[in-house]
Amino acid sequence: MEYTEVDIKDSVMAFLNEENLELYDINIVNFPSIDKVEIFIFSEDDMNYSIIERLNYQLQRHLEEFNLFKGDYELVISTPGIERSLKTERHFELAIGEAIKLKLYSPIKDIYTYEGELIESNSEIITLQLENEQLSIDLENIKKARVNYNKFKQKVK
Repeated sequence: MEYTEVDIKDSVMAFLNEENLELYDINIVNFPSIDKVEIFIFSEDDMNYSIIERLNYQLQRHLEEFNLFKGDYELVISTPGIERSLKTERHFELAIGEAIKLKLYSPIKDIYTYEGELIESNSEIITLQLENEQLSIDLENIKKARVNYNKFKQKVK
């Protein structure tokens, strides 16, 4: 059976949707021979070890339909983490209200790196609350972004 990385991603996404979970990100290493599959799962509810363990078992069985059998590859199931990367429009949407740090391809006001609270996000632009101003940034100009846990933690105190 011929399949693509997109087929695997779509299948995992559908499986997680049935579990009321959301695929945050997936990394398939060395396709098509596949050495490792990393699946990052987002949930509004707490994800404890027993849930991750159950999902690990179920997803391993699920991936057998792509001829991926236990022992032939490494499977990693995890949450995206506290300082999760922000890559997609949905990632930014989930991070509204949190402190983020980002790097730009092209500088704004001669600055390439910004830190602030993400206050708005849509399909084209995000808005950061900096200390004294709001800054709108095109999603296409963002080279790298992540939630900045230390800044968020300070703000909450």
